[in-house]
Amino acid sequence: MEPFLITVIAMHVLSSVFWAGTTFVLARTGANDVTRLFRPQLGAAVIAIISGALLWSFVHAGAFGNAEMLLALGSGTALAALVIQAVGVLRGLRATGQAAPWLGLLYRISAGLLFVTVICMAVSRYV
Repeated sequence: MEPFLITVIAMHVLSSVFWAGTTFVLARTGANDVTRLFRPQLGAAVIAIISGALLWSFVHAGAFGNAEMLLALGSGTALAALVIQAVGVLRGLRATGQAAPWLGLLYRISAGLLFVTVICMAVSRYV
């Protein structure tokens, strides 16, 4: 079980870092190069969500203390960011065939949500 758990943690951390990092960059650059980063970013987001759900079921199942409440908040903001990116950005790319100017706003909103997610994950152990 331990090697499996270590693998899931590594997948969760690596995919989350890529997803959040590219979101922060796209937010800062006004969604410049979104056409190149959108698919890998969406794939990383899906892996982060699935591996996070696995971690929850292995590490936090049956408990709902302060740490779990904070992690639930973080997972909720991550899911909201995923919906904004998957629906909003995909619609914007399909409508114009390229990055629309308002996509930068969607990425800024997503970056704020993922910022909350990262903070929740980082401090959940200490509450």
